[in-house]
Amino acid sequence: MAWLRRETGLVPGPEEAPPDDTPEALRAGLASLNRFVNARSGRLPPSAVVTAREITDVLAELVGESAMPDIHTRVAVAGIVTDHLPTTLEAFLRAGDTASGSLLESLLDEVILLQEAERGRATDALRTQETFLRTKFSNSDLDL
Repeated sequence: MAWLRRETGLVPGPEEAPPDDTPEALRAGLASLNRFVNARSGRLPPSAVVTAREITDVLAELVGESAMPDIHTRVAVAGIVTDHLPTTLEAFLRAGDTASGSLLESLLDEVILLQEAERGRATDALRTQETFLRTKFSNSDLDL
């Protein structure tokens, strides 16, 4: 019964697995990315190398600041580490134009905003915990 069989070309294959976004995997990816930048540092302009290393330094701080960053932060960091920064650097090597330099600067700006957002979430969590503890262990507002 050939008409019951699925044609293999019409059935989509399994999608590519999302990048591993655990802190350990992100740290390993950052170490690999630093090796990637260092290996190409002789062919890249010094400003591109400095900016790329600034990006990896901020990402390392971001991943190292807490045991488990917010899911949005982890996904964004995984995307930058596995795709955005390496792709931008490779484009810089191929094209050698200033547009890739401005892409690196934009990526650095986004990474800094990501770090500020993660710190803001941590601060909000501390304030919430403070309010909870104050309410739990202080006298009730209803007590006279």
